[in-house]
Amino acid sequence: MSTQDKLERVLRDIHVLISRSELYDNTGEKIIVEKKKMFEYLNHLNACIYEMMDEYEVTQQSRDKAEREARKKGDAMIFKASRNAEDVYAAAVLYTDDALQRVQHIMQDTTDALQDILKKAQDDMKTQKVVIRENQSELKSQLQDMVDTEKYLKLIEERNHELEKEREKEKKEPREEKKSSYQAIKPEIRINPEYFKKAGIPLEDEEPEEDAAEGKKEIPEVTVDLDAEYFKWKAKEKDNKKK
Repeated sequence: MSTQDKLERVLRDIHVLISRSELYDNTGEKIIVEKKKMFEYLNHLNACIYEMMDEYEVTQQSRDKAEREARKKGDAMIFKASRNAEDVYAAAVLYTDDALQRVQHIMQDTTDALQDILKKAQDDMKTQKVVIRENQSELKSQLQDMVDTEKYLKLIEERNHELEKEREKEKKEPREEKKSSYQAIKPEIRINPEYFKKAGIPLEDEEPEEDAAEGKKEIPEVTVDLDAEYFKWKAKEKDNKKK
């Protein structure tokens, strides 16, 4: 039987005892009870109360103990969770640091590769620039040779024209014996073949020389170096441009 049932039984017995007791007077407010019986019930009641108090204390202690154990378990769980969180945080930091380090290596490798590509491109550009300059110089030289060739041919044409005029003039003049040993001079135009060879211009067949001799007189040939005249004329042109 539990303590609560015992307590209820003692209280019920006390109630029955009081209800069955004789009245002391006519007012009905006082009764006559057996002292021994009443003390017996009171002792039972006292025992039940102490027993209930003991149970309460045990219950309270158990509750406190349970609370302490629960609190201890909670603290352990919190501590464990904190440790786990710290471990996770440390692992995340290490992983992030390693990832950033790898990113830096990748960026450095990419930068080095780009620098190598840029250097190679610059070297190629410099090489191509040198080739272009050489081609440009060669082109300018060829253009200048073409210009010089045209001027050279024009100068030859003008000189041949002058010689033709002189021959025509000599044919029209009367043939007279001259006492002086001076004889008509027949200039000969010579073309420098090396110049035309460097310029890449084919030489035309030389025109047959006309015989300007009349009678028994022999006209000595006089060579006119048109190359010298041409270069003198070219030097004069450069001096005029500088002025």
